[in-house]
Amino acid sequence: MTARVGHNGGPALGELADTRPGRCKHCRHWMAPSDEEQRAYEWFHLGLSRRRVRRPTGACDRVLVGNNPRPAFSATSAEFGCDNFEAAPPLPIPRGGGFVTIWQDGRIAWQGREEDIPARFLQQDLDL
Repeated sequence: MTARVGHNGGPALGELADTRPGRCKHCRHWMAPSDEEQRAYEWFHLGLSRRRVRRPTGACDRVLVGNNPRPAFSATSAEFGCDNFEAAPPLPIPRGGGFVTIWQDGRIAWQGREEDIPARFLQQDLDL
């Protein structure tokens, strides 16, 4: 049996962010709502919960709305857009957490999490 190389069914590593300009969810000034609020709304929206949940809102202290040149504080949703949009830097790509199988001579020599690979199997220690 040979080792299979390739995608292991996890999420795509180079997934691009939504590039629509001017949305609060991509703005550096926006403070997103808590994960609990977002999860509760998703469950309600998908019909998994009967408890009514309002759409989660974040907050921004630099919203420019209409013809007013002064920034203001406001509660906004992720899809809201204002005239003071500044794109947030991309999130760092998470490392580790993958499940690794190391094969030697057609047999499994070690299996486990990527962070726990024994030193004897690390690439820099091998004479290749």
